[in-house]
Amino acid sequence: MAIGNLSSSSFTDADLPFFLEVIKDSAAWEEEEKSGHNLMDYMARYQELNGEWRIWRLDGERIAVTFHVNSSPSNRKPWLGTILVKNSIRRKGIGTKIIEQLAAELKEKGEKSFFAGVPENRQNWIYFLADAGFEQFKMEASPDKKEFLIMVCPLI
Repeated sequence: MAIGNLSSSSFTDADLPFFLEVIKDSAAWEEEEKSGHNLMDYMARYQELNGEWRIWRLDGERIAVTFHVNSSPSNRKPWLGTILVKNSIRRKGIGTKIIEQLAAELKEKGEKSFFAGVPENRQNWIYFLADAGFEQFKMEASPDKKEFLIMVCPLI
C-alpha cells in the first residue's frame, strides 16, 4: 500500500476523543495496558517516564497514537510503550511505517537499538513487532510474575 503524507505531533487534550475511539476498538490493549484505570491517570503514569505521547496523521487525518521513551530507567535505551492504529486502517502497513519513522528518528540521534516489551501470550502483537523489524531478545517477569517477551529492533 502506498502511504501518503504521514506526520506526527505531540498529543494534546484535543486528541483525547480520538484516543478513546481507538481504545474502544482495542479490547486486548485496554485489558493489558489500561486495565480499568482512568485514561488520564494511565497517561500520567507513563508521562513520569519522560516519554512522548504522539498523535499520528495520514494526509491530515488522525490515524494512530504512540508512546515511547528515549531513555528508559531500566537500560537507558529507547522503548516503544504503545502503538494503537485506527481499526479501519489496520493491517495496511501503517503501524510498521510509524515504527520505521520512530526508528529513523532514534537512529539519527545516535541510538543503536529500540526495545519493546510484550506480554508473552499476545502472539499477534509479537508477530506485528517482528514484521516491523523487532527481534526476540529475552523473557522477563514483571514484579507481579507476568511473563514478557523483550524485543529489540536494531538501528544499525
